[in-house]
Amino acid sequence: MKVNSTGLGKTTMVAHFADLVKVDEEPEGAMRLSIEATEPVHWSIKATVGGDDLRQFARLLLKPSNLFLTLKLLCFGKKLAPPQSH
Repeated sequence: MKVNSTGLGKTTMVAHFADLVKVDEEPEGAMRLSIEATEPVHWSIKATVGGDDLRQFARLLLKPSNLFLTLKLLCFGKKLAPPQSH
């Protein structure tokens, strides 16, 4: 995936999902998503998500305007080209 951060100006980082695990410290239940940025900097990004976050993501993913593209990318999507340097 390509990731942009406002702190890096127009720089685009290359990143990938590293892990998704259950978080035991949250009484209501949660999962921790780890993302590793590898180029041009190496950053570890961790996001703790709960049920409301997952429902919001599912609604966005299954929205009719996104659904066809989501299915197409799942079946036929290729790896993204690396970002172009500025």
